[in-house]
Amino acid sequence: MLSLSPSLPTVFCFAGQGSQYYHMAADLMQAHPVFKRWMDIGDRIIRDTQGFSPLEKIYAADCKASDPFDHLEHSHPALFMTQFATAKLVQHLGIKPDMLLGVSLGEFVAMSVAGMVPFETALKAIASQPAIFRKSAPAGCLIAVLASEDICKTSPVLTSSTEVAGVTARAHCVLACLANDKVEVLAELRRLDVAFQVLPVPFAFHSTWIENAKEDYLRAARGLSFETPFWPVWSACSGQKVEDLDTVAAWQIVRNPMQLRQAFSRIEADGGAHYVDLSPTGSLAAIQRQELDKTSASTVTNLMSPFGGNLQRLAEFCEASPA
Repeated sequence: MLSLSPSLPTVFCFAGQGSQYYHMAADLMQAHPVFKRWMDIGDRIIRDTQGFSPLEKIYAADCKASDPFDHLEHSHPALFMTQFATAKLVQHLGIKPDMLLGVSLGEFVAMSVAGMVPFETALKAIASQPAIFRKSAPAGCLIAVLASEDICKTSPVLTSSTEVAGVTARAHCVLACLANDKVEVLAELRRLDVAFQVLPVPFAFHSTWIENAKEDYLRAARGLSFETPFWPVWSACSGQKVEDLDTVAAWQIVRNPMQLRQAFSRIEADGGAHYVDLSPTGSLAAIQRQELDKTSASTVTNLMSPFGGNLQRLAEFCEASPA
């Protein structure tokens, strides 16, 4: 049975694009009024500003969880809302974070949960981003690869057609490429006998291929201001705590490679933590488990999964958490 030591800090972890799917957190939506309340609030905000209902998109009856949820205008606010609402639910159940860790879009969730940016302001900013990339960036993709970032040095195809968009673990990275190069890149990964997963993302985030969107992005972000957080926020962009943030740093979150492994290693060097993955897929937890040293006192918990069981995992986690 899971038992959490009160001597270690609790870290809420939030993932980025690629961790969304249709019907995510449907059981939390039905069983927990606090979760539903925040989802409903977000839904009203996006209805008023973007003209569609994220809830209707997430819980579309004609879509299966296995269908690609890859229309960025819909998935961007949907993923933000789901992770934020989950954090609010966990807090309502009595579990407070000591730190927060965000990856890509998850950094904006972490900052909002920590009080750096109000929920409505952050959600509106997130919802406005897809139009900027659709206007300025070429079609691209992100590919999660079960290999170290050095794989790009082993192949002329990967060297010329991909960039490392993220270093997530010793033997896990994310590659970015243009949509036109996707078939060739995937064929090369198969030739190298490397396991991979194409993420449901329409642009090559965290690479030079979104550079043309920079000026429009900075203009749109100009009105954002960032307050002092209630809890420290760790950034997978910089691999360290967020000490100060401005619009340029907000751009770097989506443009620069993700340094999740570096952030994770620094938290471990400080003594470890209870890592609580609040992403819909639990993908961060899977990566963190790979990275944990056998001597580490840390624990890793994922509360959600595409395969269900969310309510049971949540109940077990709450029971194991120290008062």
